[in-house]
Amino acid sequence: LRAEWGWRPHDLTLWEGDVLIAAAPAYLKENSHGEFVFDHAWAHAYAQHGMEYFPKWLCAVPYSPVTGPRLLARDEVHRRELAATMASLCARNGLSSAHVNFHTEAQDGDFDADWLQRIDVQYHWRNDRGWRTFDDYLAAFDHKHRKNIRQERAKVARAGIAFRVVDGTQASADDLSAMHGFYRTTFAEYGNHPALTLEFLQHLAATMPRALVIMLAMRGGRPIAGALGL
Repeated sequence: LRAEWGWRPHDLTLWEGDVLIAAAPAYLKENSHGEFVFDHAWAHAYAQHGMEYFPKWLCAVPYSPVTGPRLLARDEVHRRELAATMASLCARNGLSSAHVNFHTEAQDGDFDADWLQRIDVQYHWRNDRGWRTFDDYLAAFDHKHRKNIRQERAKVARAGIAFRVVDGTQASADDLSAMHGFYRTTFAEYGNHPALTLEFLQHLAATMPRALVIMLAMRGGRPIAGALGL
């Protein structure tokens, strides 16, 4: 994380004497990059009224739209104290707003009625039907959609494109380098900062190899596109 990219650590902690009783990992944000939440309309509205939206206070995990606990405490009472303290941060620090991104549903009740709930959509694919092969998956479609999918896949194959799927134990140095190159190019094309380094991908492959999955599209023996999964 880099302060010049808009991420300045500003954690919130609650103490009873010398005992830490609650904490929330957080940042002062100068922009909304890396949040996977789009609040540009709020920033524009503030600007139109001559007000400053940034810096804002954000309780979240950088560059990760994954749900998880955000209010870290021993019990519900301390979590609610933590949430109440968040609300007072803005006045004390001259901030426009406080945000908590992707907390678990179980922590909904820790926030009082003064908080606004932001609702968005994520898409999750689950193999609830226990498909073991791609043909099993195709069998769930009607004839027309099965035909369309097969035609699309045949078109890709005729273009000379094949696919490799490797985990961290199988990924070579060239695979990791290619994946990082695709990542950097994609972020640059969208005007964002490519925060993940090649060393980070190498670290994932070394420390959690079975959890890392890389899908590479190959043509002529060279990778031309990739997708990174965990």
